[in-house]
Amino acid sequence: MKLERLPALELADRARTVPPNHAAMVPFRGVPVLPMPEHVVEAVRTAAGEVFPRSSRGSEELRQAIASRLEAAYGLAVDPGRELLITHGAQHGMSVALRALLSPGDDVVIPAPSYFFEGMIRLAGARPVYVPSDESRGWDHVPAAVEAAITPATRALLICNPNNPTGYVPSRERLGQLLDIAARRGLTVFSDESYERYVWDGPGYVPQMLLRDHHPDLVTVTSLSKNYAFTSWRVGYVHAPAHLLEPIHHAFEWDAINVGDVAQAAAYAVMTGPQHWIEQEFATMRARRDILRGGLEGAGLASVRPDAGVFVFVDCAPLGCRGRRLERLLLDHGMTAIAGDAFAGPDTHVRMVYGGSAADLEEVGRRLGELRR
Repeated sequence: MKLERLPALELADRARTVPPNHAAMVPFRGVPVLPMPEHVVEAVRTAAGEVFPRSSRGSEELRQAIASRLEAAYGLAVDPGRELLITHGAQHGMSVALRALLSPGDDVVIPAPSYFFEGMIRLAGARPVYVPSDESRGWDHVPAAVEAAITPATRALLICNPNNPTGYVPSRERLGQLLDIAARRGLTVFSDESYERYVWDGPGYVPQMLLRDHHPDLVTVTSLSKNYAFTSWRVGYVHAPAHLLEPIHHAFEWDAINVGDVAQAAAYAVMTGPQHWIEQEFATMRARRDILRGGLEGAGLASVRPDAGVFVFVDCAPLGCRGRRLERLLLDHGMTAIAGDAFAGPDTHVRMVYGGSAADLEEVGRRLGELRR
C-alpha cells in the first residue's frame, strides 16, 4: 500500500524550501514548547542509571498515576492493570488500536473536518467515510448525518474530542447521541482526546468514558505530548475496557514490545509533580487565540471561534485559491497553514495555530491584510 506523507510533516518540509527572497517565515507554534522542569530532569537522571523489569503494558506506577488523575479530574473509576496501555504517543496508540480491532473491508465513519486518521485506517485495511460537520453551528457533529452514513460494512465511529482542526467540543448531550447511534448499530467508538487540557470556552470537555452507560465498546487515546508539553518524549496511552484492550495490547507487543522506561519515568514525574510551569502557558492561550482571530477579522477572513485546541480553522475563500495553491500562497508570504482538504474538510479553509508569541500572531494578521489589498 502506498501512503501519502502526514500532511503536517510534509508542509513543514516544504516550508524549509521557501526561497530566501520571500518574506521571512513567521514562527508558528502549536502546543507549548518548553524545557522540562527540574523535577522531571532529575527523574530522568535517576532512571537512566536503573534497570527496569520489562512491562509491555507500561510501568505500573505510570498507569496508576493516570488512573488516579482520571478519577480525581472526572470521577472515572479505572482499573490500571486491565484498562490502560502506555504507547508511543496518541498517534501510535490510535494506529495500533485500529489495526487490532478492524478488519480489511471495514468502514469507519468520521465527522469531518478531523485529524489525519486516514493513513492509520488504511493501514488497518479499512476505509474512512467522512461525514461533514455543520460549520454554521460551530462545526457541530450532526447525529442524523452520522447515522445515515452507516452501512453493513461500517464497524466503527471515530471522533476527535476536542476536535483538531476546528476546536469544536461536543456537549455531553451530543456525545451521548453519537454513542447511542454506535450502540444501536454495533459500532466500536474510537476517540482521540489529546487536547483535554486545552479547553477555553463552550460546554467543556466530556471524556467519552463518562458515558459508558450508553455503550461499552469505547476506545480512548490520549497524548501526554500535548497535555504536558512532552512532545520530545512520545508518550501517550490507550484507555479501553478489558475485552477491547486485550487485543490492542497483543497488537502493541508485535508493533513495539514496550515504551522506553526512561521516557515513562519522565512521564510519571511530569504528571505527578508541580503543574504551575505549564499552567502558566495554558493561561495565555485564550488571549493568543483572540489575537489571531482579531487579525483574521481585520483581514476580512471568517472563522468559527474554537472553544479548544491551539488552532483556528480559517475560511480563506476571499484569497481566491484553494488546496495546495492556497498553502503555497501563504508560504510565499511567510505563513504555514494546512489546507482543509487534508482534514477531509473544505479546501478553501486552512488550519492556523496560535501557540506563538503575541507579536508573531499580530504579524500574521498584518500580512493577511496585505494579501487582501
